[in-house]
Amino acid sequence: MPAVALAQLARDDGDLLRFIWSNPATTNDQFTFSTTSATKDDKTLAKSQLDRVRVVPNPYYSRSAYEANQFKRVVRFMNLPAQCKVRIFTLAGQLVRTLSKDDPSSSLLNWDLLTDNGLPVASGIYLFQVAADGIGATTGRMVVFMEQERLNNF
Repeated sequence: MPAVALAQLARDDGDLLRFIWSNPATTNDQFTFSTTSATKDDKTLAKSQLDRVRVVPNPYYSRSAYEANQFKRVVRFMNLPAQCKVRIFTLAGQLVRTLSKDDPSSSLLNWDLLTDNGLPVASGIYLFQVAADGIGATTGRMVVFMEQERLNNF
């Protein structure tokens, strides 16, 4: 059975790059890695990436893997620009919710499935628009199936 070799490199505090291989390592083995710097503030690139915006899960069936419990519902928008507004509409064009994203360190934004008035949304098909100043806008749709609400008092 070949020996397993392990190499560890730390780039910044807390970062760890680990290589595991099963071939015997020799002193003749050399590995070279290089990276390019991150692209920042490239509006042309950001505009070309707008078609990658996604909503997960879609369709939403009463729960998602992002939820901590049944009272904190979550739908996640992915691949968003660093700064943008997400507007969610009914099929009739009524504005349900406006969400703002101003976090360049993440491309994610969570929606708690509440309206601007803090009420849970109804089951149905919703349209969303992602608009970023200087970049452009994109639209999409999502389907929401909410569990039946049972009120003790009304």
